[in-house]
Amino acid sequence: MMRLHLISTGSINPRDGVETFQSLQPYTDQLHLREPNLSATELVELIDALLAKGYSPEQLTVHDRVDVAHVAGIGVQLTRRSLRVGDVRRHFPDLIIGKSVHSLAEALAAEAEGADRLLYGHIYPTASKPDLPPRGIDALKQVVTFTTKPVIAIGGITPDRIPEIAATGASGIAVLSGILGQADPLAAIQRYQGVRV
Repeated sequence: MMRLHLISTGSINPRDGVETFQSLQPYTDQLHLREPNLSATELVELIDALLAKGYSPEQLTVHDRVDVAHVAGIGVQLTRRSLRVGDVRRHFPDLIIGKSVHSLAEALAAEAEGADRLLYGHIYPTASKPDLPPRGIDALKQVVTFTTKPVIAIGGITPDRIPEIAATGASGIAVLSGILGQADPLAAIQRYQGVRV
């Protein structure tokens, strides 16, 4: 079954966020905390609260903040603005490292440097990147074919597109607005859950 990665909005109020994420936990394989406005202390407190509410360390990933990931004992997702995968791997050999990539060349480089998984996109048109053309299914298939690490597809993925994503061999999907941007996030995530293959 494809794994569902839920990505936070970047504007989470830690108190409200814990309640929202707690209701979504049974349907979430991986929760990505992409919250650049929160301090390191706030992030660690949020992670501790989520762990107390039923999340496991393996279910949680923090974006960019290697320090927070190390202290909290969870994974990190590196982006173009982050430290290089190789540098993080050298200093933190046991850390689970994801890397956001946008081409086959970037994917191959991240794998060679020691990334554990690849977040690739955007696959379909998305309002968050209106001026950038989507990479498309064929490009996703190429990344899946030529890398050995799990590939998570992101960008404009609606429940009806999951079978097409699954057919490429991708390990999972990552969703933000399709769930947390909806009036009823719980109903939205259940729609994704219902069609995972």
